[in-house]
Amino acid sequence: MLVGIIYSTEKNVIEKLVEGIKRGIEEQGKEVRLYPDTSDKVSGLPACNLILVGTYAPTLFKVKTPSRLTSILDRTGGLAGKRSIAFTPDTGSKGRKALFAVMKEMEKQGCVVIDQLALRTEKEAYQYGTMLKLKE
Repeated sequence: MLVGIIYSTEKNVIEKLVEGIKRGIEEQGKEVRLYPDTSDKVSGLPACNLILVGTYAPTLFKVKTPSRLTSILDRTGGLAGKRSIAFTPDTGSKGRKALFAVMKEMEKQGCVVIDQLALRTEKEAYQYGTMLKLKE
């Protein structure tokens, strides 16, 4: 099982959540590949069995997915039908709006969103990674 995590690098909190999820999944014996939104190398992403996308809400009003994250999703082919999960830091209603925005972008690429979550801490992210049911 190969898991890919695409994430926004504009907020340190997201990188901490990514590290927590990654450690939890790796403890299950699965391989995790990271794809920050600053990366040009996304060619391995379509080979992943599961894709997680981490975002944040850049503004309170008219929340949308950060442009670099949208760009990486747009230029990655082969995402149609991929099981995927959206996550964001827990920031209340702003975080929920960010989740809805990124899920819309993911679905535009053909991803099948199977879960969404708002995480408070790296420890919580780690626990989610250890409990995530990963199907081959």
